[in-house]
Amino acid sequence: MAQSSSVGASVDMYVMIIGGTIMLFLLASGIIIFMVMYQRRMLEHKISVQVAESKHQQELFYSTLEAIEDERIRVARDLHDEVGASLGLMRLIVGQMPVNKVPELQEASTQYKQLIDSTIDNVRRISNDLLPQGLEEAGLAFAIEGLCDKILSVSDVDIILDVDNKVTNLGNIINLAAYRLLQELLNNAVKHSGATLIEIGIKKEDSILKINYADNGKGFDFEQAYKKKSLGLKNIETRTKVLNGIAKFETQPNAGLKVRIEIPLTH
Repeated sequence: MAQSSSVGASVDMYVMIIGGTIMLFLLASGIIIFMVMYQRRMLEHKISVQVAESKHQQELFYSTLEAIEDERIRVARDLHDEVGASLGLMRLIVGQMPVNKVPELQEASTQYKQLIDSTIDNVRRISNDLLPQGLEEAGLAFAIEGLCDKILSVSDVDIILDVDNKVTNLGNIINLAAYRLLQELLNNAVKHSGATLIEIGIKKEDSILKINYADNGKGFDFEQAYKKKSLGLKNIETRTKVLNGIAKFETQPNAGLKVRIEIPLTH
């Protein structure tokens, strides 16, 4: 009987040890699962907060950008309509002054006319820089065609422009950004590249505005130019990044320049 009691006690002890081990294992597993779930929830919460903050910052950025563009439009119109009209009237008044009989006044009148004409040209240029002609009323394709015509009038370069008919209703911000990007590329081509042929393709595909630019200019070492903080490259990269877009450059000395720009049209 004593031996049976000893065996029973040993069995009970083993059962208690095994049961305790299982309980400890389950407790440890529960703690681990709880910590994993807790960390997962904290991570999800952190991500959701970051997404919300990013969305808020993006909405704030676009609101600010829209306010800036609205102010640009207002200033451009005021310059064109009010200042330009006033200068035109002043030019007319000076032109009608009876100065034929006084050589000194006639010479002064000529100088005033030249000064007024120069000021009118400057006002038009500034107004066009603030709001490119036809961009708001006729859209991006019309404004880019006008930009290319200006480049053609002051250089010997040939330009092949292909704008897809889907490139419409992009909004003032995207229109102006795309215009400024191409303006930067064309100005750099005329001033620095020595290109004789420029090809530009603009299309809208899967809610993305795609701009492809290529010229046969002298090209450059991109890494070296980037390290030197080339203002043209930085302007293109910055203008694209603020719209969550990408700009890819492909160039090397004596091999021209290719630029691929993609700007999302959904914010």
